Amino acid sequence: MHLAALAKVSRSTLSRFENNNGDVQLSSVLRILSVLDMVDRKQEGTLIVRRNDDGTFSASFALNLGAGGALESKAFADREVFGRALDDLHVSPSIQSEVFKDLEDQATVRVFGVALDMDVLHRYWPTQFAAASAT
Repeated sequence: MHLAALAKVSRSTLSRFENNNGDVQLSSVLRILSVLDMVDRKQEGTLIVRRNDDGTFSASFALNLGAGGALESKAFADREVFGRALDDLHVSPSIQSEVFKDLEDQATVRVFGVALDMDVLHRYWPTQFAAASAT
């Protein structure tokens, strides 16, 4: 069960994955597939951006894989901090401009077709994209 150790998942999780027997969390599947070099380096999805009443912003990321589960929300103190995060998420300046314009009129905006590396997903949404060690 060297693969389980490399993927940082339990042996029972790996067994369920290999035998297609029972539920396996998406984060565990991604770790196993990454170790096997079967995962694209970037994960495509939708960035869901919210403007909060107190002037802060929050963002969640939903993978295009259609996986269920709760989305983790990352908070940003103000427009400047959030703008730097959008740069880090490789959202183009023209899309950023549209996002901020749309947020003036609506509380939630979706940015489709965002492709992020797993390390970026772990940095911004660590709980959502962390591998479960005992599932």
